[in-house]
Amino acid sequence: MRKSFIYRLSAVALVATALATTTSCNDWTDSSSLQLHNPSFEEQNPGLYADYLKDLRRYKQEEHKLMFVSFDNPAGTPAKQAEHLTDLPDSVDFVCLNNPDNLSPAVQKEMKEVRDKKGTRTLYRIDYAAMEDAWTAMQKADPNLTEADALDYIAKNVDEQLALCDRYNFDGLIADYTGRSTVSMLPAALAQYDGRQKAFFGAVTEWRASHADKTLAFYGNVQYLVPANMGMMDQYDYIMLKTVNSTSEGDLSLKAYMDIQAGIDAGSDMPDGLNPVPTDRFVACVELPQADDKNQVRGYWNMVGADGGKTLAVLGAAAWMNQESTDFTREGLFVINAQSDYYNNTYAYVRKAIGTMNPN
Repeated sequence: MRKSFIYRLSAVALVATALATTTSCNDWTDSSSLQLHNPSFEEQNPGLYADYLKDLRRYKQEEHKLMFVSFDNPAGTPAKQAEHLTDLPDSVDFVCLNNPDNLSPAVQKEMKEVRDKKGTRTLYRIDYAAMEDAWTAMQKADPNLTEADALDYIAKNVDEQLALCDRYNFDGLIADYTGRSTVSMLPAALAQYDGRQKAFFGAVTEWRASHADKTLAFYGNVQYLVPANMGMMDQYDYIMLKTVNSTSEGDLSLKAYMDIQAGIDAGSDMPDGLNPVPTDRFVACVELPQADDKNQVRGYWNMVGADGGKTLAVLGAAAWMNQESTDFTREGLFVINAQSDYYNNTYAYVRKAIGTMNPN
């Protein structure tokens, strides 16, 4: 049965890739005057396509290395093929929308379609750093604002963003918290840092209690959490490592071990002495190459590949996912701005990364 599933999945994927490539070419040429219609694989073989989708949904429920991608969805109705959620590789597990509010009916329809047909779930990100920046600007404009005002602002802002999950029927969210080192903080600064951290994560934790069926991921540096706040980490389904700027596979492992050590240090001061940071749900994060980056900095590692050039971060991280590790579990990969890979033979790097992590 497993061999049959792999065969159907692979066979349909090849056809789907060929059709997607044809579609992407239409973005570059205007064929509207010819009124051409290229029948989809679903139209040509509805029975086989239905079997493929059934196997695809089953595959996503089985144990495998997960693929998360962030996607720069348009503000309005998608106008190009590269703006369609439905054109993302079928084997993508989670899509994080970069613009989660004011979603057009067309985008909401595609969210439902990829969920129902392909089992692809949609997420969005709540960024604490953006709130801090906004608050700093507000306080600069009005020096009379107090720390109590800051805590109210953070709590209100988080609540407004959490409400988007139910409003647009997202499948979950990512809490993005970079933070900073507390080692040299004076008591007053540490108290303020702790209070704001609690205001942010307190709202997320409260939301979690009433949304147990939703996916919740932590994207940040665990070592920058106040130790007393680390007890919440078991509520997160995935811990995404802040490795987008990493330049080698060794750095991915280092970031995981830094999170684990932070938990060990925090656990030593807790009554039960246990590490509050789960080690069975780490997700590495990488960025795809950018067309305007002529020096090959973003999306590359400082490692020489088989072709003598720099190693692509997405492919290096995909290979890292299959390395043995006794101290933590490599659960998946988070690829930033997947839409930039569309014109690369229609998501060639994303597809290759999925295949590397989950070989037949």
